[in-house]
Parts: sequence; C-alpha cells; structure tokens
Amino acid sequence: MKNISKIKLNLVKEKLYTEGLVNRLYEDIANYGEGEVDSKVLMESILKEEKDKSIISDIVDEFKLAPKFLFTFGTGITAFYGPIQRLLEGSGISMSEYEIYLLIITAVAIMINDSNVGGLVQTLKEKGIYSSLQDVKEYITNSKKLINTVTKNVLGTTYSISDVLGFTALLVPTMNLLSDIVEEYGLTSKNLSVMLKGIVLSASVYGIKSIVKRIKNKLD
Repeated sequence: MKNISKIKLNLVKEKLYTEGLVNRLYEDIANYGEGEVDSKVLMESILKEEKDKSIISDIVDEFKLAPKFLFTFGTGITAFYGPIQRLLEGSGISMSEYEIYLLIITAVAIMINDSNVGGLVQTLKEKGIYSSLQDVKEYITNSKKLINTVTKNVLGTTYSISDVLGFTALLVPTMNLLSDIVEEYGLTSKNLSVMLKGIVLSASVYGIKSIVKRIKNKLD
C-alpha cells in the first residue's frame, strides 16, 4: 500500500469535511419550514426577532431610510446578526447590538446604492467602528455568492442582494451553517473567506437529485 503524505491526507480530510458542510446546507434548505417546532423555541425566536426588528426600526427612523429596510429586508438583516457578531468577537471586537445592526444596514445600503448611505457611514466613523465595515460587507458578499451558487445549481439563476435578503428559505439555513462554522473554529473574516472558496466550489457541483428536486419545488 502506498504511503499517503500528511499534506495529501489533510487535503482529503478537508475535502470530505467541505462536502459534509455542503450536504448539510442543501438538506437544511430542503427541510426549512417543515416539521414541528417546539413551542418554547418558537416563542423565544419570535421574541428575539421582534427585539431585533425594533432595533432595525430605530435605525431606519433615525437615518430616514426606506421602509424596505424593515419590512422587506428585516428578517434577512436579522439572519446576518449571529454570524457577524461571532466574526467580530473572533477578531477581538466587542460591540452592542445596535452597532452591529448599524454595520449590517450600512453594508446593505452600500450594496444597493441607497441615497442615505452617507449619514450611516459618518455615524460609523463617529462611533469608531468604521474599520469593521469592510469585513461585514465582505461577509455579506460572500454569503450572497454561496446562496447564488446553490440557486444556479438548482434553478439555473442567481439573485441580487435585495432578492437574497427577502429569501428566508435560502438565507436562514445558510446563516445557521456559517454561524456554526465561525463559532466552532473561532474564525475571522479572512479565515472564513478562504474556507468559503472550497464550500462554494463543492456547492456548485452538488448532485443528490432527490434533495435538489425538493429545493427546486420549494423555490419555484
């Protein structure tokens, strides 16, 4: 039997691990919204979402942003909070919920070319947290790329950030997966970007037909 170098062995392990993550992602998207949810967990989730949307509402009002940031993008924006909070924490940065949501909303505003982005950016600078904006924007961009890899594989199409923010059946399972990865390995934005390249590549060739069909039926 031929000897396998440690480098090759590690590459095999990395490939298997990445494929496992992609399998989980596709299965979670296929299963999203199905089955019973524990009433206590559901209530906690509803209360958390209402609290988060209250913070988003305050930011929307303060900066006179379009109502879509709350009513169309609200659930999507809240989905980004967990993994981004963990990414910042992994980089040794501690922020309030308000500041993290301010960063997320500013990043989204830049990506959709919102006319009120100037006031948001200025406030980030005044609060001394502007340096984290690029990492947050990069995370959202990479998340969009991963989601579009799935939709292109399943449906043959891709979506804008505005569409992705309203597509909870895709966004929530993806954020749950990335949040777990960040927490398990204590990743920073840079580390996660490297890992995501492998996940995106594997996601583009995922081919379990039964799961792909279920996702296609769900998204259609």
